[in-house]
This record gives sequence, C-alpha cells and structure tokens, in this order.
Amino acid sequence: MTKRYLQQTYKFLPIKKDILKYGESYPYSIYRKTDDKIFDLLLTKSTVFNKSLQCFSLDQKQSDIYILDSDKSLYQGYIQKHIKTLLEDRNISLDVKSSLIKEIASETINDLFQSDLTSENLQKVNSILNHSIQLILSDKKAMYSMLKVTSYDYYTYTHCVDVATYAIGFGSFLKLDLEELELLGKAAMLHDIGKKLIPHDIISKDSRLTQQEFEQVKNHSMLGAKLLQECGENQRLINLVMQHHEKCDGSGYPLNLKEKEIDNLAKIISICDVFNALTTRRVYKERMSSFDAFKIMFEDMKNHFSKQYLMKFLTFMGCTKEDFN
Repeated sequence: MTKRYLQQTYKFLPIKKDILKYGESYPYSIYRKTDDKIFDLLLTKSTVFNKSLQCFSLDQKQSDIYILDSDKSLYQGYIQKHIKTLLEDRNISLDVKSSLIKEIASETINDLFQSDLTSENLQKVNSILNHSIQLILSDKKAMYSMLKVTSYDYYTYTHCVDVATYAIGFGSFLKLDLEELELLGKAAMLHDIGKKLIPHDIISKDSRLTQQEFEQVKNHSMLGAKLLQECGENQRLINLVMQHHEKCDGSGYPLNLKEKEIDNLAKIISICDVFNALTTRRVYKERMSSFDAFKIMFEDMKNHFSKQYLMKFLTFMGCTKEDFN
C-alpha cells in the first residue's frame, strides 16, 4: 500500500525529476504530489529506482518531484558530488542544468556568509565557478538559461550569484581568456563578502538606510578585501573586490579612484552589480524593468561607468542605444 503524507505535517521541497536515473539510489526519500496537500512516497532512501515503482515514469509530463525539507542538506550534497556528471548528461535540459548550478552556488555563498571564511570553503567557490564557466562556454544558449534563473528578489547571497552570472556571461561575450574569466567570476561572486562583517540588522533592514547606516555599509569593500587577504587570495582579486564601488568620475568609494585607476574587470563587475540591484525587488521598492534600469544607468549614472563597457553590456543584453532615444 502506498504511503501517504500530509503537507500540514511535513514540509516538502520540489526538485527536478530530470536528475532521476533508473538503476540509481539516493541518500534521501523521494515523493510525488498527488493532491494539493497529499504526497505519496515514490522512492525510499537508498532504494534503487526502477521503472516499476508506483507506475511512475520519467516520461511523464510532471516536472517536479519532492523531498522532505529535513533532507535538503543530503540532496544538496548529492548534487554537489554529482554535478559534473549531471552537467554532461545530454538528456538534462540547459534550463535544469542552470537551475542546479544556481542552487548550488546560492547555498555555497550563503554558507560563506554564515560561517568563517577559509581557504577550504573558498575552494567550493572555485568549483562552482568552473562548472558555470564550462556550461556557458559549452553552448551559446546556456547563458540565456542561466539568466532565466536569476532572482527577482534581493538577498545578499543570491545577488552575489546573479552578479557573477552576468559577469561571466558578459566576460564571455567580450571574449576574455579563461584565466581572466575565472578571475572575473570569482571576484563578482565574492564582491559583497565584506557585508558578513556589517551588523545583520543593517544588512537585512526592510526600509531605506539612514546616512549613518549607509556609511557603515560602505565599509564592506575594504572589509571584503581584508578577509580575502587573510585567506591568502591573490592581490588582483583583492583589488577587484575593493574597487567594485569605484566610479569613473572619481565619486565612488573607498578610494575615489578615477577611470584609468580602476581595473577593467572591476568596471565590468560595477555594471553587473548595479544592473542586478536595480532589477531585483526589495521590501521597500519594486524591481525595475531592464529598460528602466538602463535608462537610469545611461542618464543619471552615465559618469559612473566605463562608457565603452556599458555600451557593450547593452549589446550583450540584446539592446541598442537607439532603444532609449
């Protein structure tokens, strides 16, 4: 007899059925939704998945299966361990592969914000970056799949992942070599890491910051650079994290650098950072459309960015300057 579970009693999380393979077993139990509030047990933990199980077929149109929320860490560990194989599987769509990378990257960065920064957990950033870059370079359509899973709501850790996605895609569009692309992606993913040292009540505030609070937040560039220096990261990466809020007209922080003094990769991160911030929703403001974000960047912020890179970013995003005339 099929075991049934009520949603009121247990919390379930959806996962993509594309990761299921006949003949495989998993370190967590898997469920399918049969009613709004009823879930049937499909596969018990460590049981081999086969075609006869509860008449479930991978060919069915149902897109999601479920795990218990309490098994989330087991699921993420499995995905991280098998991500290379999953990304190489031609039967898994680009959209699903992009979702898996986004999920792992978000958890990795969230862990960095919740725990001490060490060389060991920074190595996890290197790993997810390599997988992201390989996916983007493997298929021209992969970048757009990655962009489809960027977040509409702003959280510091998802913002870091989204900025890295834009930066890697844009860097690929600019035909940066692999070494530069890896450095750009890592700096973009870590650009706000200094915020882990800013009081949580300021970072999570659900209204606009006071001037005093904003001055505290501005310290995150230098704090992030210091954290990475203590972990033995290379100086250029440290500089990129420190410079991501510098502006070409010299009005940025923390060093009021001007255009020729700012690393070109920091100029790219700055554009991706602002674009993502404008197009995500916060408690105190709605997200902007890409059109409105670009309008502000080209008008109100036109002296903040490298004009050369801003124009190329516009093209990368499928727009032209004439769209704003």
